[in-house]
Amino acid sequence: MDLITHLEAFVAVARARSFTLGAQDCGVPQPVVSRRVSALERHLGGALLRRTSRRVDLTDLGRTLLPHAADLVARAAHLRELAGAAQAATIVVGVPPGPDPRHLVAARASAADAGMALSFTEDGVQARTELLRRGRLDLALLPCPPDEEDVGADLGAATATGDLRGRRVHLDQLRRNMGEAGRPRRIHLDAEDDVPWIRDPLRRAARAAGLRDDQVCTSTTRTEAVAGAIEYGDVVVATAAWAGAQGLRWRALGEVSLRRSYAVATGGHTRAASLDAVLPALARAAALSDGADPDGADSGVEEPA
Repeated sequence: MDLITHLEAFVAVARARSFTLGAQDCGVPQPVVSRRVSALERHLGGALLRRTSRRVDLTDLGRTLLPHAADLVARAAHLRELAGAAQAATIVVGVPPGPDPRHLVAARASAADAGMALSFTEDGVQARTELLRRGRLDLALLPCPPDEEDVGADLGAATATGDLRGRRVHLDQLRRNMGEAGRPRRIHLDAEDDVPWIRDPLRRAARAAGLRDDQVCTSTTRTEAVAGAIEYGDVVVATAAWAGAQGLRWRALGEVSLRRSYAVATGGHTRAASLDAVLPALARAAALSDGADPDGADSGVEEPA
């Protein structure tokens, strides 16, 4: 017996003092409501309603139970509303530009398994921060120092040419020789990494290696950076996963250790902790991981440092 459904019929009829009007409130035919009330009376062991040809009155038992029945019906309706809202609510996640759509699909599937629906927007760091502040995002991957990260990956040197030899790329290899024609090689830093804990150590290491300040570039687009790597032998500071997706060789930097790190910033969403299940897929979508050991990103022959 579906007790709540039968209580709903009883409450509707008792309030309307009519089986016909009660059936309209319940959205079912009048004979169905009649059967439900009769079944409830048998279940409770006594008559709840006194039926006459002109109206319906409550019995003493009916008057005693009606407030409690109405309370249970209201609580059940509220529970259904909460469940529906939870299933229908979509969590909007702000991710860095250029995510891998395949991994976003995987993140969405993982979230669905956890009873959540995800949608994604891709914006720069400042836009993600502002959208989160304005309540337009529920969650966002925002840069943070490595000791505060939820997800992250080491940064290294992505290169297209084979003349920078060794298991690590040393910045002094980018120094311009006296009389060398053409522009000097550059180091490109992504806008996502233009933060003090990445930019400043890189600039210090570049100066110590004898590079000019203008050889460290933070304003080029990702497409221009890859083009520079192919055309001029530039170095792109990147994750191993991103380098592999661009067909570039990835190695660690010789003079400095850098790490791209994100905190999962929330807009006060109560289920933020449940997103732990989708963090691996979000990390892959943001090119932080390809699901493999980053040390395997360089498949070249081992060379002396």
